[in-house]
Amino acid sequence: MPRSLRNCRLFEAIPDELSTLLLRTAGVRAYRNGQVLMYEEDLAEHFLLLTEGRVRVWRTSTNGTAMTVHLLGPGTMPGCVSALRQIAYPATVTALTEVRALSWPSERMRPLIAEHPALASNFVHMIAERNEEMLQRLHEVSTLPVAQRVARALLRLAENEGAAQVALSRQDLAELTATTLHSVSRLVSRWERAGIVAAGRKKVRILDADRLAAEG
Repeated sequence: MPRSLRNCRLFEAIPDELSTLLLRTAGVRAYRNGQVLMYEEDLAEHFLLLTEGRVRVWRTSTNGTAMTVHLLGPGTMPGCVSALRQIAYPATVTALTEVRALSWPSERMRPLIAEHPALASNFVHMIAERNEEMLQRLHEVSTLPVAQRVARALLRLAENEGAAQVALSRQDLAELTATTLHSVSRLVSRWERAGIVAAGRKKVRILDADRLAAEG
């Protein structure tokens, strides 16, 4: 199994022959930075597993503005609930970096999930983890000031990525934490002057995680 998939939830505790079957029957897809992987309201016809890169999951609000819902990286499966339920995607998924993914047609993956309880359990765990993350973010938006929300979001993304650098813009960070671009820019600039983070175009690098945690 490729190294990038060894700790992937999809393959956790499933029989070796099933892992081999999944890898043998998967298609490989590559996406450029900025390319759309799936569009909101399109019918979900494939399961995608990210193996490299990071994507932005976003929806269009009632007033027509974009709202970031998730930032996802390797090992995640954007749109898997829609593929399981055979319904339209609830959000658009756009590559934030160069992205590679494995792909299975829905009609091929769903019977495997039905036949293998361990695989079904892995899907349940992935969906539960995403729901828990959403509940945590809703709680933070409702109860925490902006600085704490932004600090926690950066630390959470860095932990998920397994690296100190997170690929996202200040606008993405503002949408993810339900605040304004002005507020995020002011915070990031202050943290840069203090040597806590270093920000570039569409990326933020955490220089001092302990001090950033103290902000959150």
